Amino acid sequence: MRGSGMSPTALLRKLPAAIRVRDTLVRRLRRWLEEVEELSAEIPFDNRSDWIGMTLERFMQDPLCRAKAPYIWGVLQGCALGKVLGLSRVSVMEFGVASGAGLLSLERIAERAEKSIGIEIEVYGFDTGFGLPKPQDYRDCPNLWLDGQFPMDVEALSARLRRTSLRLGLIKETVPAFLQGGHAPVAFAAIDVDLYSSTKEVFQLFQGSYDRLLPRVVCYFDDIMGWTFNEYNGERLAIAEFNVEHAMRKICPLHGLKYFVPTRHRNRAWPELMFLFHMFDHPLYDQHDVLRKPMLLDINGNLADWRRTLNIPRHTAPGLSFSQ
Repeated sequence: MRGSGMSPTALLRKLPAAIRVRDTLVRRLRRWLEEVEELSAEIPFDNRSDWIGMTLERFMQDPLCRAKAPYIWGVLQGCALGKVLGLSRVSVMEFGVASGAGLLSLERIAERAEKSIGIEIEVYGFDTGFGLPKPQDYRDCPNLWLDGQFPMDVEALSARLRRTSLRLGLIKETVPAFLQGGHAPVAFAAIDVDLYSSTKEVFQLFQGSYDRLLPRVVCYFDDIMGWTFNEYNGERLAIAEFNVEHAMRKICPLHGLKYFVPTRHRNRAWPELMFLFHMFDHPLYDQHDVLRKPMLLDINGNLADWRRTLNIPRHTAPGLSFSQ
C-alpha cells in the first residue's frame, strides 16, 4: 500500500492484534461507563442488592474502606437487615486481627454505614495478641501456618483505633465472655483465624441467644480458597462440622453472589468468600427483610406495584428482648 511502508500481506498479519486492542478498549470503556452509572445512581435505602451495590461503590472512593470490599458489602448487608427489622443498634466484628489493617478498615466502614443506614454500630476485634496458636494436627494446615505467626503490636493499633473494642486472648475464652456481655445483635463477622481449631472456637458465637444475633448474620471467611484448603481441613471443615452438629443453625455459602454485586467486582474472589449464618428458629427469621416488595409482574416481565412491607415491631416479637 502506498505510503504505509508495509505490504498488504504484512498489514493483514497485524489486523488480528489491532482487533484485540480495539475489543479490549471497548470492554474497558463499557466497564467504566457501568461504574459511572452505578456511582451516579440514586436509589432509596432498602435491604436490596441495588442499594447495597450503589453504596458499596461510594464507600470504595474512601481509601481506608476500599482496602476491604467484602467488609463493605458484609457490613451494609448485615446492618441493613438490622435496620429493616426495626433494631436501633447492631454489632460487627473481625476474628483474627493481626496487624490491625482490616480492623481499621472495618471501623471506618462502620462509621460510614451508620450515617448511610441510620443505625448504631458497635465494632469488635478478637485476637490472641501474640499471633497464631500452634497448629494441632493436619486439620489446622500446619503446612501453611506457624506458631506465633502474625503477632499484634497492641500499643500501635490501640493508638489508631477510635471506637473499636479489642478482645485479646484465646478465642475459646474471649467468645464465651463476650456472649455474657451486653453487646448488640451481631450483623457481620469477618473470620480470618486461619486454623480449623480456632474457627471451631469462633463458632461458639453462633450458639448465642436470640438477642445476641440477627436471624441471618453475614460472614466472610478468608481462608477457604486456593493453597491446600479443602473440605477436610481448615475453615471449610469447621463449617461442615458445625452444620452437622446443629439442626436449626447453619452456615451456608451465598450462591451466585457475584451476579448481585457491582460489575467490577464480579471476577474478584471475595464474593466466593461470603456466607450467611442462618438461625432458622430465631423469632425474627420469618419477618420481611426488605422495606418494599413488588406485588405484580406485568405482561412485559417488569416488577410493579411496589408496596411497603409491614414487620412486627420488635417489642411484640414473642420471646425476644433485644439489647439497646
